Amino acid sequence: MGFLTPALTLGALAVAVPIVLHLVMRRQPRILDFPALRFVLQRRESNRRRMQLRHWLLLALRCALIALLALALARPTWRPPQSRGKAGAPVAAAVVIDNSPRMEYVEAGRSRLDAATEAAASVLDRLPDDAQATVIDLTAGSARFALDVDSAVSRVENMAPVADARELTAAIIDAIELAGEQTERRGQVFVFSDLTRGALPAEAADRIAKALEAAPDVQLALVDVGSTATKNVSLGELQLSSSLLRTGEQLRLTATVSVAGDGDPPLAELLVADDSGELVKRDQQLISLGPASSEGVQVGDIEFVVDDLPLGTHQGVVQLAAADALAFDNRRYFTVDVRPAARVLLAAETPADATLLREALSPSLFAGEGGRFDCEVVRAADLPKTALDEQQAVLVLDPPSLPAEAWDALWKYAQQGGGLGVFLGHNAESRELNEAAPQQVLPGRLKRISRNATYLRPRRLDHPALAGLANYAEAIPWQLCRVWQYWQFEQPLAGDAHVVATFANGQPAILQRAAGRGRLLVGVTPLSESLNPRGRDPWNDFTAAPWPYVAICDHLVGYLARDAETQLEYLAGDTATIPLAPDERVTSYVLRTPDGQGLRRTSVAGEGTLSISVTDAPGNYRVTSGGSRLNRGFSVNLAPGYSELVRRDPEELVAALPKEQFQLVVGGDAAAELVEVSATGRELFPWAIGLVAFVWGAEHFLANRFYRKE
Repeated sequence: MGFLTPALTLGALAVAVPIVLHLVMRRQPRILDFPALRFVLQRRESNRRRMQLRHWLLLALRCALIALLALALARPTWRPPQSRGKAGAPVAAAVVIDNSPRMEYVEAGRSRLDAATEAAASVLDRLPDDAQATVIDLTAGSARFALDVDSAVSRVENMAPVADARELTAAIIDAIELAGEQTERRGQVFVFSDLTRGALPAEAADRIAKALEAAPDVQLALVDVGSTATKNVSLGELQLSSSLLRTGEQLRLTATVSVAGDGDPPLAELLVADDSGELVKRDQQLISLGPASSEGVQVGDIEFVVDDLPLGTHQGVVQLAAADALAFDNRRYFTVDVRPAARVLLAAETPADATLLREALSPSLFAGEGGRFDCEVVRAADLPKTALDEQQAVLVLDPPSLPAEAWDALWKYAQQGGGLGVFLGHNAESRELNEAAPQQVLPGRLKRISRNATYLRPRRLDHPALAGLANYAEAIPWQLCRVWQYWQFEQPLAGDAHVVATFANGQPAILQRAAGRGRLLVGVTPLSESLNPRGRDPWNDFTAAPWPYVAICDHLVGYLARDAETQLEYLAGDTATIPLAPDERVTSYVLRTPDGQGLRRTSVAGEGTLSISVTDAPGNYRVTSGGSRLNRGFSVNLAPGYSELVRRDPEELVAALPKEQFQLVVGGDAAAELVEVSATGRELFPWAIGLVAFVWGAEHFLANRFYRKE
């Protein structure tokens, strides 16, 4: 506790006045002669004790009255323990505002972000004149202290929600570190958020506590602008069967709908853009909700199927028909490309040697009904006179002796952006394949044929060529993919070569080598091996287990044909990448944003992709270029975590953070009052003067009572 005018506390010395008066004006007892002296003496002693007690009590009240009056006139103040560090030093205030999409939740006609900015502006207005301030939101970038508070207030008043918000915990830690660097000032951090789990996950308190421990002079106040009565209907992340469809394939869209609080089952709608770009409703579905969880959340699933999409890029949206307090999570955007079957060239010693792989990629049973791959089979000897540029992938199966011009053509095809796969077998001869032309393609010099029986067993499935198998890796019977013979390469391999998949014994099974703009895979055992080869022992029996064989071939060839690289769904703030075909030359293009604006952009000459960083707003984007007839699209959505509105338990935060540095404040008025208390303290004059009045009244009452009886 302190005093605004400490000199007035010297007035407490006036307590000597009643003491002196008490000693000077003491009344002397009267002497009376009475025959019964024994009773008189007893009465005298009783009166003396009673009078002495009364006099001391009145003396104490009068002394207390003067002392309290002096203290009250000195205007005592009280400061909370959290604000006593660096007493008297100017303030360095860091204001952190949660401007994530979650804060767009509307209550009583006002969003939580509006409540946060109003409270933050009130806090800044109450800061002392010599204070410095900075405003930190959830956009990327470094913060610094402004030269004056007015600039900080202006930034708060113009605060807007940001789609690609960083985590609030990181912003709080940045603010604590920034305030801690102000060694000549009292660091204070004010955080304005809705206290939800999405804003402050479970590990947030521990991370903030460590930051406060490293900055012991910084005070943290968390201002809660949320509420416990939250109602929201949210559409979860949209799952597509594939973003790249081949002619005749169905598009399947699934999503999860969550309903927090009371509400009727929502209606979901599927809209697909027509040729003019207008959204047309294709389907709708009333969602069936399950039982409510312990947190009062009901969950339901939706599924839409579209099976008549023509060739081209198609965009649409799945939305909830009814609006609620948080609008952004009621819509999810999607983009799909429908393309003709990928042209794949299979080159083998004889057409019969490619039959198994051709049937796995494009079954003759479904000929004419569409599919992912359109396979053409040629003899390996005819490769030098085959137009490879028309193919999206070329697979050379157990190649026999080929002339140097054939290997040169294959290498040139891969360099220009084609997908090339070479799978060695019994036809390979190390002497020929170790020459200069084949070594352009192979990852190293052939060493020998190993007959150490094993089976295909990739240790990892994170390579794009096999990543599609990761979802059901545990169900794949790898032991059935037995291998009896395979080629080994001399070590070390080429500097740009690495292993894609291994056998169970750890030896390389599939390798990749850099090839300009293209893709190049090399297998050490045949991919289309017959179980009954002509006059020799088989190298493997991959085809004995049709289910893993078809899946492995589908993903490997899809990778070479660039099916696996197509990404058309992004989160806000991500950089979208549009791959270009080898024959596409784009120097400039127009980016059509969700709000209808057309932004002209230029591309780097010779690049095989277009990189687009203007993805702040959720919605469907379109990329067009008249010269190259480029017409692509992609979709941007917000992260589903922004829909997490379940409240954190305030007691958890209070218990986890140091009480001498942390305060939890509810509402902007309490935050503004906290600023005044921290800066000047809370004046106790009203309480002190009230106590003076009480003591004065008690003294007056007792004096009248005692003296009247005497």
